[in-house]
Amino acid sequence: MALSGKKKRIGELLVESGIMTPQDFEKILAAQKNSNKRIGELVVEKGICTEYDIAAALSSQLGMPCIDLKTVEIEPAGVEIISERLAQKHQIVPIKVRGRDLHVAMADPFSHDALEDVQFATGYRIQPYISTPSDIIWAIEKYYNVGSSVDSLVSDIIPEQVEVLEADREGQPELGDLQKQSEAAPIIRMVNLIITRAVEAKASDIHIEPKKNKLLVRARVDGALRIDLELPQTVQGAIVSRLKIMSSMDIAERRVPQDGRITVKLGNKTLDLRVSTLPTTFGEKVVIRILDSEGSLIGLEKLGLDGETRDKFVSLISKPQGIVLVTGPTGSGKTTTLYTALSHIADVEKNVSTIEDPIEYELADINQVGVDEKAGRTFAGVLRSLLRQDPDVIMVGEMRDVTTATIAMQASLTGHLVFSTIHTNNTVATITRLRDLGVPSYLISSTIIGIIAQRLVRVICPFCKEEYQPHEDSLRRLALTPAQVKDHKFLRGKGCGKCGETGYKGRAGIYEMLVLSQKIKEAIATEASEGQLKQLAVAEGMKTLSHAGVERLMQGTTTVDEALRAIQTDEDFGSLCPACSTILGAGFIACPQCGEKLIETCPACSKTLDASWKYCPYCADQLPGVKQAQQVKNSKIIPMGKERTA
Repeated sequence: MALSGKKKRIGELLVESGIMTPQDFEKILAAQKNSNKRIGELVVEKGICTEYDIAAALSSQLGMPCIDLKTVEIEPAGVEIISERLAQKHQIVPIKVRGRDLHVAMADPFSHDALEDVQFATGYRIQPYISTPSDIIWAIEKYYNVGSSVDSLVSDIIPEQVEVLEADREGQPELGDLQKQSEAAPIIRMVNLIITRAVEAKASDIHIEPKKNKLLVRARVDGALRIDLELPQTVQGAIVSRLKIMSSMDIAERRVPQDGRITVKLGNKTLDLRVSTLPTTFGEKVVIRILDSEGSLIGLEKLGLDGETRDKFVSLISKPQGIVLVTGPTGSGKTTTLYTALSHIADVEKNVSTIEDPIEYELADINQVGVDEKAGRTFAGVLRSLLRQDPDVIMVGEMRDVTTATIAMQASLTGHLVFSTIHTNNTVATITRLRDLGVPSYLISSTIIGIIAQRLVRVICPFCKEEYQPHEDSLRRLALTPAQVKDHKFLRGKGCGKCGETGYKGRAGIYEMLVLSQKIKEAIATEASEGQLKQLAVAEGMKTLSHAGVERLMQGTTTVDEALRAIQTDEDFGSLCPACSTILGAGFIACPQCGEKLIETCPACSKTLDASWKYCPYCADQLPGVKQAQQVKNSKIIPMGKERTA
C-alpha cells in the first residue's frame, strides 16, 4: 500500500495541524542539523508535544487510522507471519490478518521501504495503522519476547521505588531456592511494578492469578477488574514467595490459605496492603487489598450527597445519642462514609472510638481497636470494655450477631452515638434483618435514628463522552416513560486511553436515607411489614436508591447500563408507578393509587399477554377488544327486531 500525494515532512504536518508553530519548526530544523535524530524525536524531546499528539496529527492528515497497542488485542496469527527481525528492523507490529490483508501498526507511515519490504516478505497486502514509537517498542517486546527474562520486562523500574516498612521475618523457615529467587533483583522489580501500576491506576485490589500457561495480573479499578499484565508462568512461584516474605507469611506452606499485611512507602505516600493467598488448581492465587488512609478521607462535600440529603446526614451524625447504620454490598463505600462522618464530628471535647476487623485506615484523634478472634477480642467483648472507657461516639465495624447489636443498642440508650454497618439491600430491609438477628422491634424503634443505604456508580469519562440512545427496555426497567426522556440527551463514554477503554473514570455515590420519624418508629414497634414501612417512608419524602440512580443518569453523571447494574434488586426495580411515582409491591399489575395498568393480563386466566394478541394462548379465551369489535360487527349484520336462536 503506497501513500498517495506529495510527501510532506512530519514537521510540516504538525504545523498544519496547529500543534507546532512555524517558529518552533524552524528551531527544530536548526537543531536537527547538529543531531542525527528525527524531527519527531526532537519535537517530543523539546516538550513541544507528545508522541500521541504526533500520531493523532498524522492520522488526521493522512486519513490513516490511529491505534493504541496497549488496549487492542494482537492476534497470534499476525505475529507468526512477521518475524521479530523484520518487526525490529522497520519498527512495525502485526495486528490481525483478514483474508489476504495483513494489518500492521507502524510509527513512520512515510516509510515506503518498510511497506514494500513487509509486503514482499509476507506475500500479503499491507493495511497500515499509525502508533507511537514507544508503543511499538513495547508491543515487540511483549509479543515477540514472551519467554524473555523478567529483568528485561522491568528494566525501567527502579528497585527502590517501593520501600517495604515494618517487615518481620521472624519464624521464617530456612532460605531455600524459591526464597533466593524471590529476592533476586528482577523479581523485586516485578513486584514493585505490579504494586506501582495498581496504585497509579487508583486500583482498590490486585489479583495475581496462576493460569495453565501464564500468570495473569488484574486490577480492580472503579469497581471492575481489568487485565494489567500477563507474565510467563515460570515466574509465578518467585512472585508469590516475594509477596509472602513481604507480608510475613510462611513461604513453605502452600496447601492452606494465608493472610498478611505489608506497609509500603511509594514516593511520599504510605500505603497499607492486605495480602491474602488461596491455593488453586494451577498454584496459589494472591489478592492484595490497597488501603490508602489519605484517599479514604474525602470530606463531606465529596461524598456526593445532594443538598437535602446532606442536611439530613449532618443532622443525624450530630445527634448526641442513637444508632446510625450504613448498609450496602461489599465495595459500596460504607467504610469511607463512616470515616468521613467520624472525621466531621471528631472534636477535642469528644471521645471517639472504633472497633474494626481489621483497622482499615488510621485516623488522627480517634481511638481505634482491632478485633482479634484468636486473642479473644471479639466485637461484643471489646464493645463491653469500650463502654467503660467513657466514650461519646462509638463505631462498630459491623453488626454481625444479636449480641453485638443488643450491646450497641443498649449503649445508645445510655447516651452514646453509635455508628455501624450491616449488609442489606436497602434501608427498610435493615429493619427486617435486625428482626431476623433476634433484636426485638421495640428496641429497634427506640434506638435507631437513621439508616443510609448506598451504592457506587461509575462516572462517564469526560475525555471520550458521547451521546447515544439507550434501549427502550432499559429505560422501562428504570420506570422512565417516553414523555420523561423526550428530548433528553443520554451520554456514555466511547472508551479511550485515559479511562482504559472502559468509558468510565471515577465513581460517585447514590444514597437512600431513612430518618426514623415518630410515625415510622411506631410502625416498627407494632411489627409493620417491610412493604408498609417502605410505603410510609416514601410518603414522608424518602428518596429511594432507584430514584437517586435515575437522578444521576438524568444529570449526565452515569449511563443507563451502570444505573441498572448498581441499583438492581428484586424488590427495587419497578417499585415506582411511572404515572404517579407511587410505591408498588411485588406482583402488582396496576397502580393502587391512579389505576395505571402496568402489564396486559388475560381477564380469564390472569396470564401476561402481548398487546397485539387477539386470543389468550394459555386459555384460548377471546380478548375483550376482539369481543367488543365482534359485537359491533354482529350488531350490523343482524336485522332489527330479529333475534338469534340457538
